[in-house]
Amino acid sequence: MQHRNLALPYVALALLGWMALSGAIHAVRASDDGSAIRAIMLVEWDKPDAKLSVAPIVVDGDYAVTGWVQGNRGGRALLHKSSGKWAVMLCSGDPLKHVSVLVEAGIPADAAERLARNLAAEESRLPPDQVALFSTFEGLMKVNENESHAGHHHNGGHH
Repeated sequence: MQHRNLALPYVALALLGWMALSGAIHAVRASDDGSAIRAIMLVEWDKPDAKLSVAPIVVDGDYAVTGWVQGNRGGRALLHKSSGKWAVMLCSGDPLKHVSVLVEAGIPADAAERLARNLAAEESRLPPDQVALFSTFEGLMKVNENESHAGHHHNGGHH
């Protein structure tokens, strides 16, 4: 008599279900991270007379890069999540598109490569004039997680 493992199809279905659920959980987490990142950016820099737009947001683990536009200026921000909270590490323009700059900022090389690749993909879906505004932030400005961002505005920040 030939013996077949009848449980195998059920195990495969259970594994596929778990993989789908895991993907859905990852999508929800990414969405939650995006919402949290957008919220902190808006709290810090959105003004009634100078609305801040935050997009795209790409997240890889505890690191993220986002584009922002405020009026006729824009840039990109590098964020890090520590103790469950997102904080801006750096503000810049085009340098934050480059793996070498992300690695120099302390991001592991594999995460930096994914962030740069995913940022390029997301920005390719945006209108070219919006992406061009991300380049208007000149230089690379460190943002200390422990101090107020008030100094940010005085150093050529988002205004």
